[in-house]
Amino acid sequence: AHALARLPAEDELTLLRESFDEHLSHFQEDPDAARALVAIGETPSATTQPERLAAWTMVASLVLNLDEFVTKN
Repeated sequence: AHALARLPAEDELTLLRESFDEHLSHFQEDPDAARALVAIGETPSATTQPERLAAWTMVASLVLNLDEFVTKN
């Protein structure tokens, strides 16, 4: 299923990739921040790559906070 009920446009994919890369770089430089982010929630994360999971978490947050997602018609 698609979060926005459509495939992303090429420029949107580019933005998502850039966002992921920026977040991944940040979390690789600050692995404690990555571990703190993925520790939030009821179920502990079993990942061996908390930096990647943290970066994907931020990208998912970006998509889920889009007006288009919140106000689906």
